[in-house]
Amino acid sequence: MDVFEEIVEARKKNVPVVLATVVESLGSAPREEGARMLVRKDGSTIGTIGGGAIEKKIVDEALVLMNAASPKLVRYELADIGMSCGGGMSVFMEPLIPAAKLIIFGAGHIGSALAQLGKMLDFNVTVVDNRPEFASPGRIPWADAVIAAEYLKVLEGLSSSDNTYMVIVTHKHAHDFEILEHLIHKPFRYLGMIGSRTKVAKVFQQLRQSKIGEDAIAKIFSPVGMKIGANTPAEIAISIAAELVAVRSGLITAPSRLER
Repeated sequence: MDVFEEIVEARKKNVPVVLATVVESLGSAPREEGARMLVRKDGSTIGTIGGGAIEKKIVDEALVLMNAASPKLVRYELADIGMSCGGGMSVFMEPLIPAAKLIIFGAGHIGSALAQLGKMLDFNVTVVDNRPEFASPGRIPWADAVIAAEYLKVLEGLSSSDNTYMVIVTHKHAHDFEILEHLIHKPFRYLGMIGSRTKVAKVFQQLRQSKIGEDAIAKIFSPVGMKIGANTPAEIAISIAAELVAVRSGLITAPSRLER
């Protein structure tokens, strides 16, 4: 498999890689401009930029960059890193970061619309619902994955990270609380739940009774979505999508109860 085929596979699997390209080769450097190497998250590589100490340096740099958003240009005098061939190399390192994961609990009108918007906004979208007639790929074809199963069963095997966005928009308040109580203990970038102020206050009190601390509760975006006067399912989905983008861009870093 060559470098570009591996990049395609990494995209399909939604895993990070770093592409290293020689952009300057001076003297007796081991590879010419244009040589490429792809570094996987376990440190293994596809392709080569010359082997030896320079390749080890680039792999180490790549592992640091693996979850960064910005590329980096590095330059080495080969004699300085113990390579007797001399010369120098400049290598452009480009982190290819997976799409942020968006998990939507609830495949009703709002969840379906949000899934479509999520794909348009370059999220990797998973929709979960315990109603098979709602959670079907034919009904939500734009999602990357559609899961029809009981929520607790899905939650048991759910993996998340600080690049995961999770939105709760199920058809029952009991489901919303059940899901929220589990997700609050998992890593996430964004956790939001739909609901009126009255419902949210009740749910937060239930969390306190379940010994969930105030610091954890303060991280929940609820009522969910930015204030745009939304009423219809599509409008509500747009307000949620806007909030997701604002969090992803760093414009919003935490919920503000005063604005809701």
